[in-house]
Amino acid sequence: MAGIVYDLLEILKHQQECYEGLVTLATYKTESVQNKNLELLSQIVEKEEEFIGRLNLLDKKREGMLKDIALVTGLKYEQLTLTKLMEKMGMELEISQDLLKVREEILELMEQLKTQNEINKMVLEESLDYVNFTINAIKSTKMTQIPVNYGRPGEEETLQTRSLFDKRQ
Repeated sequence: MAGIVYDLLEILKHQQECYEGLVTLATYKTESVQNKNLELLSQIVEKEEEFIGRLNLLDKKREGMLKDIALVTGLKYEQLTLTKLMEKMGMELEISQDLLKVREEILELMEQLKTQNEINKMVLEESLDYVNFTINAIKSTKMTQIPVNYGRPGEEETLQTRSLFDKRQ
């Protein structure tokens, strides 16, 4: 069983690296949106997709390892957690301490990623609001017309309109 647990630890370390990369990319994403650097944003999204693909593969490996560990330990796979595994092996073992450390670091990284993604969401919403405001301002300016009376005094007034940006003004 020790070999499987060490393999599980390695998988978790690789997952930790992926989450560290995603946190870094999320920070860069904020900067690229604020600086309106769409080329950098595109590159960041591409890298994120690579990390997510790698995480998906590692998740499948981790699930396979946990199923193997469940068979060896006699624990039910659906109820197997790292905490239960560490308790079963003994919390004083070095491998248990390593698993606990990686688990805590991954949870912290996931929290950082969640926070940074919330920031990115707000930055994107602000950017969209600004774009919508600008588009609406342009539309309303084009739609606004000034009434102009081209008739002579005393004649029936006929109102015509012209745009604010009419070249004849």
